[in-house]
Parts: sequence; structure tokens; C-alpha cells
Amino acid sequence: MEEKYVVNQTLKRIEPLEKKCSYCRKKEMTVMDSCYFETLFLEQKRANYLVVRKVNFNKVSIGVPRCESCRSIHEGADAKAQKYIFIAAGIIFILPFLFTFSFDAFSDGIIPAVIVLIAGFLFKNYLSEKIVFKTDILAEKVGAQYSVIVQDFLEEGWLYEQPEA
Repeated sequence: MEEKYVVNQTLKRIEPLEKKCSYCRKKEMTVMDSCYFETLFLEQKRANYLVVRKVNFNKVSIGVPRCESCRSIHEGADAKAQKYIFIAAGIIFILPFLFTFSFDAFSDGIIPAVIVLIAGFLFKNYLSEKIVFKTDILAEKVGAQYSVIVQDFLEEGWLYEQPEA
């Protein structure tokens, strides 16, 4: 069987030997730090006692090959999503000032702006995925799901979510 990855003991992660980008399928990875590292979990032992519930699991970070241009697109999409959220919150905060012409509207603008900030950061991943989708590459999580190494670990019983007691 052909070896598809190397275990890096010092950084405690699994690094791919494949160099082709999993997101655009066109370019090749040049630096290992440009990889996207997906964390997977494997449940080892579960104990349900009368008072205490306990679960033991293993955790591993698996490198998904990604070229520098895809990495910059992914990081730029996160920054753009945050910028859009702050712009929307600023508009919502300033809007009451435009219609009342008094500083009493300050308290009227704070609550909606905070609501927009909270909702925006809850939907930040969705917004950044939509921004990445426009560039014709896969989102970070989607590209990791299609990675051969990640698929091999998932077939062996590893999971995306951390096991809870």
C-alpha cells in the first residue's frame, strides 16, 4: 500500500505527501504551513457510572494540501466577512441618528447594533463560504471532506466532532 502521509512528532500532526491542492485541483502546495489542518477524534473508551460520565478519546490534526493562492482566498474571505459584519453593525448603529437628529438615539442604536454583531458572528462561517464559493474553489471544510487522507481516517471510525460524556 502506498503511504499517503507522514507523522510529524514534533508538531503532533499528520502531514500529506500529496502536493496537489485539494481546493482548486490546479496548483501544488509549496509550504507545509499552507495546509489546512482538519481535526478528527476517535472515541477510545466510554464509562457511564451512577454519578460520573467519562469518555476517553484520541485527537489528531490531518493536513489537507492547499496552495498559497487558495490559502490567501480562504483567509481573505474570513476578513471580508468580518468587515461586512462591522459595516452592517455600524449602519444599524448610525441609522437612528439620521432620523431623529438627537443624541437620545444613541441608546436606540446600540441594541440593534449588538444584535447584528452577534448574529453576524454566528453566520460568519456561512458568509465566508459564500465569498469563497464565488472564486470557484472549495471551502475549507468541504475540501477537507474530499481529501483522501481524511476519508481514510473517517472509514476507520474517526469523527469530526469531539465525543462528549
